[in-house]
Amino acid sequence: MSFGVTLCLVVMAAYGLTSLLLAVFVAILWVGGLDRARLKSNELLALRLFPAGAAAVLAVTVVLPAFLIYEPAHELEEGGPLLVGLAMVALLVVGDGIRRGWRARVSTWTLSRDWGPAERRTVTAGQNVDVVDVPQPIVAVVGAWRPRIIASQCVVTACTTNEFRQVIAHEAAHIATRDNLKLLLLVLSPDMLAWLPPGAALAARWRAAAELEADERATGSDRHKRVALASALIKVARLGTGMGRRRPALIMPIAEDDVDGRVRQLLSLSPGLARAAGVWGLVPCMLLVSMIGVPFYGLVHQLIETLVAFGR
Repeated sequence: MSFGVTLCLVVMAAYGLTSLLLAVFVAILWVGGLDRARLKSNELLALRLFPAGAAAVLAVTVVLPAFLIYEPAHELEEGGPLLVGLAMVALLVVGDGIRRGWRARVSTWTLSRDWGPAERRTVTAGQNVDVVDVPQPIVAVVGAWRPRIIASQCVVTACTTNEFRQVIAHEAAHIATRDNLKLLLLVLSPDMLAWLPPGAALAARWRAAAELEADERATGSDRHKRVALASALIKVARLGTGMGRRRPALIMPIAEDDVDGRVRQLLSLSPGLARAAGVWGLVPCMLLVSMIGVPFYGLVHQLIETLVAFGR
């Protein structure tokens, strides 16, 4: 086995093993009580992306340099079954993430095509909306890289001018915080947490938190705006009663996630954003691990050699 092939297998195996262990760790934390904590959407996002992100950082900044420094470049070495197996795990999770992202993109594109031609309207200063003539009550941000707001004519007709303005302000809040791009990262995330129930629960909680936060950004403490948005949510939800849902992964619809809870929060007339719980501290921890790992490159290389030779 050539040096280059061995290097690729070592990096992939390190990623596969680390992402697997961290996915199990996050799942245990979630089931063990973290699911009951009040977390912001960005904290939920960081927690969901932690296994893949930390595994990538460790593989690239610790395992890769340790192998390059201590491994003789011209020494041919046969990899054992454990090394190859872990590398295959890494390829599997990365490939599955790409597959999920591609399916979400195709589904979103197909649905946008089915909506047909749209009429561009300006609702507020600098905020355009594409209005489509479809029976489904649609108001959503569509797309990740170039998001746009789509609304169906039935929603425009059902809502008052002020209600519809607050609906669009809610969707504009999603665009301002790049929620659809974050949603794409959740879908693409290449780790085994995507295959576990806590991974799905984390993604669902992120969606719900993102909707609540968009409501708060759109209305603030303005009583009239909050009541108008609550009224619009109820109207859109009623329009959709009895209709089947077809929600691609890259769409953030206005009234599908916990409408009752959102209406109660809006009518409480008090900001409902959750307090930070320190989950973003995982990011500097990943970078700290990379710096701490420098003096231990020799030990890391010994572990790599054990992994390479295991079962051979």
